[in-house]
Amino acid sequence: MSGRGSGLYDPAVEHSACGVGFITRKDGAQTHDVIVLGDQALCAIPHRGGMSAEGVGDGAGVSIDLSAGFFSTLTGQPLERGRFGVGNFFMPDDRGQWGRARVLIDTALADAGLATLLVREVPVDDSVIRPRALAYQLPIVQWVFRLADPGARGDRRERIDRAANAALLRIEAEAYTDPSLAGLYPLSLSARTQVLKGRLNAGEVIRYFTDLRDPGHAVRSLYFHTRFSTNTEPHPTMAQPFRLMAHNGELNTDRKNRISDETLAITRRRRIVRPPGQSDSGRLAQTLQSRVFDDGLDLVEAVVSLMPPAWENDATISPGVRDMFEFFSLYEEKNDGPAALIFSDGDV
Repeated sequence: MSGRGSGLYDPAVEHSACGVGFITRKDGAQTHDVIVLGDQALCAIPHRGGMSAEGVGDGAGVSIDLSAGFFSTLTGQPLERGRFGVGNFFMPDDRGQWGRARVLIDTALADAGLATLLVREVPVDDSVIRPRALAYQLPIVQWVFRLADPGARGDRRERIDRAANAALLRIEAEAYTDPSLAGLYPLSLSARTQVLKGRLNAGEVIRYFTDLRDPGHAVRSLYFHTRFSTNTEPHPTMAQPFRLMAHNGELNTDRKNRISDETLAITRRRRIVRPPGQSDSGRLAQTLQSRVFDDGLDLVEAVVSLMPPAWENDATISPGVRDMFEFFSLYEEKNDGPAALIFSDGDV
């Protein structure tokens, strides 16, 4: 890169930061082309992610909507979008505890009214990554499930969403407080999307997870992230995307936001169980999920409640939207810092 400035660019203020982006089909159709284009986009941003001298990436991954055709083939059962779910997990550091972790996950799903269709280890291609990177990867074990009683009364999409979130909270409550289960971490547990990530470089993600190379794996949206670690050490659990979002830039207000979250939880008689060593990004992702499932906000409302624009002196904002921002400001401490935030629940 030339040391001379050009236009508004000044090399003296050059910064390294994470890379984020998304690919989506405006017509909502699920096709494999979205994943192919996602791979091209990831391969174009290696400079946005950190890498060790040994070639080990700080972390990269994707979030995609669930492919009904792909998982129907895997399970041997006809599945419909919004009528089944997928949970991806990093398992405990101690392999001797994997059996306990499986019982915990199986039980949490069953008690939430969900029937497990398939459990498998997500296949990967180790030849894609540098030899030194192998020791830093964590296997992902995947559960595929659907409602145990799909004929019960009520909207099936809402029921499976609520059931998946209830199972997730139960698994987290035990995984994050029992030292023997250290390392057990749900990447995603949803009837809408799944997350695949690891200590990878951007251009390795699609080729490493061989499911993503299957032409039958058709999706309508994909968002991606490649990490440049700043205030935390690289680790697969801190790689992004998280369950509903990915962002670029640090959260400058994390301590204030944690205090606000805890205070709000106490007033609502709730308990927040956080994973050990949770990053600022992980905290925001956990809060966002709570706003959607605990507070009943839709995803866009939840995002603007947590990270509103500068609205007070903006005369172009309609009265209704202004009232909404003012209402959220009464109880929600805004999160400040990210330069870009991408969010999706598979529909939005």
